[in-house]
Amino acid sequence: MKTFKDLTFEPHPSGEGKQAFLEFDNGRGISVITGSKYFYTSEERPYEVAFIDKTGGLGLILLGVEKVSFLERTEDLDDTISGEPEGYCTEEQVTCIMEAIQKL
Repeated sequence: MKTFKDLTFEPHPSGEGKQAFLEFDNGRGISVITGSKYFYTSEERPYEVAFIDKTGGLGLILLGVEKVSFLERTEDLDDTISGEPEGYCTEEQVTCIMEAIQKL
């Protein structure tokens, strides 16, 4: 199971902050961004996380108190899902999201 420690951060294409992208064996992926005032980050919670679904588009992360859920684009839902990153995450929360994606 991949965790936060498996992420490799490179300069973000915008020139601001850093980004890591990792594709999992199930065809889904994760993008994690840190280090810029332009992203949903803070000193205490420095990571913004996006769920990449099987189509390569942004899926939707639904963080609950006891579990993480995801919505992926399908023919029926393409127009209704507006993928947004989950901001202000800790390393532990990033790992939790990564583990949940890998179990899909």
